Amino acid sequence: MRLNGLSLFANVGIAEAYLKDVGIDIVLANEIDEKRARFYQEVYKDAHMVCGDITNQLIRDRIVDEAKQKQVEFIIATPPCQGMSEAGLRLEFDPRNQLIFYAVDVIKRVKPKFVLLENVPKQLTTKIEYNGKIVLIPEYIKSELGQDYNFNKNTLVMAKDYGVPQLRERNIFLLVRNDLSYIWE
Repeated sequence: MRLNGLSLFANVGIAEAYLKDVGIDIVLANEIDEKRARFYQEVYKDAHMVCGDITNQLIRDRIVDEAKQKQVEFIIATPPCQGMSEAGLRLEFDPRNQLIFYAVDVIKRVKPKFVLLENVPKQLTTKIEYNGKIVLIPEYIKSELGQDYNFNKNTLVMAKDYGVPQLRERNIFLLVRNDLSYIWE
């Protein structure tokens, strides 16, 4: 079985480098930076790149419409981590941390079978403003997607344990749509 996928915050495509090997064909991607988007398109010739700012409603609508046309069943979203990263300034309420809102909007509108949300471990304790309240990013994701998706419980992984030659811990939310009757252990 093969799945059509969408990559949000695609950069140059590092996150999806081996997805084809496990049955996921990225057919659509979004990246804000024109140079990175062009590079991505050279590497992933079968994917259509929508270059533009996902916070722009017209760009987001275009992504959603095309994802539906291409029957996207998998979304990978890797929002920028500079606002949360140990290497960054980690300013409280960094605007880049709010980018998760736009990924969630796309997920809710496309309704893929599977979702992979990847970021730095600090995402687990990063606060955002949502509906006039201060919440943690995981609380927001679960409040918005929890009725439609099952989540993995253990989200922290060490890259080296999966063949990546780095001592980097990552936070990965794996979501499966409820109608698929799959429960994460």
